[in-house]
Amino acid sequence: MMKRGTLNFVVDLVSFIDLVCLALTGFIMKYILPPGTGGRGRVLHEGRGVEQIKELWSMTRHQWGDIHFYLALLFLILMVAHIILHWGWIKSYLKSLLGMSRKRTGL
Repeated sequence: MMKRGTLNFVVDLVSFIDLVCLALTGFIMKYILPPGTGGRGRVLHEGRGVEQIKELWSMTRHQWGDIHFYLALLFLILMVAHIILHWGWIKSYLKSLLGMSRKRTGL
C-alpha cells in the first residue's frame, strides 16, 4: 500500500501534467487548427498558394477535441481524488471558519 503522502504527491503531479496537456490541446484547437468544418484556421503560405491547416500530427480538430474531452474527464476524477485525500483538512478548516464567525457574532 502506498503511503498517504506519496499518494497525494502522485495525484497532484498527475493533475498538474494533465492540466498542462489540457491547456495545450485547448491552445491547439483555438489557435492552430480550423474552428468548425469550414476550415477558417491559421493560414500557411507555401510557395504561391495558400494552404489552411486541417490536421496537426495526423489528427483533425475533432480528434484533438476528443483528447481534450478525455483529459478534462481525467482532471475531474483527479480533483475528486484530491478532495477526498484532503477531506480531513477541509473539514478542520471549515470548522475553524465557523468557530471564528460564531465567536465574532457572540453565538
